[in-house]
Amino acid sequence: FQLFPFLLLTPGAVPECPVEISPQRAVVKYGDPVTVNCTATQIPRGMGWEATVGSTGMKADVQSVTWNVSSLTDWTAEPKCYGNFLTEPKQCRKNLNISLYKYPDSVSLSPVDQMVEGRQYQLQCEVQNIAPVQYLTLNWYRGQTLIHSQDFFTNTTRTPVNVSATLLITPDRVDNGQPFTCEAELNLGPEGPQPPPAKQSDPLRIAVLYKPRFLISGNERVKIEKGKDLLLSCKTSANPLPTFKWKTPAGVDDNRKEGDQLFQAPAVPGDYECIVENQIGSISKIFSVEKIPDKTVFWSIIGAGIVVIVGLIVGYAFKRYRGNKNSVI
Repeated sequence: FQLFPFLLLTPGAVPECPVEISPQRAVVKYGDPVTVNCTATQIPRGMGWEATVGSTGMKADVQSVTWNVSSLTDWTAEPKCYGNFLTEPKQCRKNLNISLYKYPDSVSLSPVDQMVEGRQYQLQCEVQNIAPVQYLTLNWYRGQTLIHSQDFFTNTTRTPVNVSATLLITPDRVDNGQPFTCEAELNLGPEGPQPPPAKQSDPLRIAVLYKPRFLISGNERVKIEKGKDLLLSCKTSANPLPTFKWKTPAGVDDNRKEGDQLFQAPAVPGDYECIVENQIGSISKIFSVEKIPDKTVFWSIIGAGIVVIVGLIVGYAFKRYRGNKNSVI
């Protein structure tokens, strides 16, 4: 017995529409011209473009038809290429994948008040009149460093919208005066402009207040010579500028003017406390001052010792000499 080939047809299956659109996706800047070709892959009775703008109507005896718009401004445009054929499918159409885009009118960061180190704050970025928001990426920068990116791909609105986004930061003292910027970038894919168009806000420089911190941490031991003046350095980093207060071994408070970081006094041994304070906080450290033994006394003792030793040696030598002389006689 012989097997004969046969064709299985799925009930209700419709052959693919025999037209090809080129380019398959059009990315158009708002107000720019656009041209897209549609070509039939089998002989049509007629074909054309159906659209809210640039519609061609049915054209007979043609193998291709062009959709051409000199300035595209219709956000709802959904052009369709259609064809009528002698065989199945008798009539069909394909939609053009089109993305009409617009750069934002402005990108800005809202001003913020002074911040305090270690507390959490919110920066707000406003993007005005951008489309389509689905392709928007919002980039946040600290200086030249990218610190956060945010996408909006779930928002399929095609017309221009305003976008507001926030970023939570916990500033450090190194952020004082640092510029922050937000950047709106339209990532329209390989068919779109390269590199992706982007617009940045003006830099927002933040002011961070922070408590004093010693440049040399921890308590210090200081040795001084007799007759020398005492010079102690109590340098700190702080914002706003701090005030300095010293406590001497005698317990006398010596208040210094703002910004004065040095305390000078006669060389008196003991503990000196430096207290530094601003509106954010205060810190203190102890300088333990010790005297270096007087070198004059030291060398006097050494000299006297040497004289004694030399005298003993000379006396011993003389005694030996006298003894030897008497024995010879």
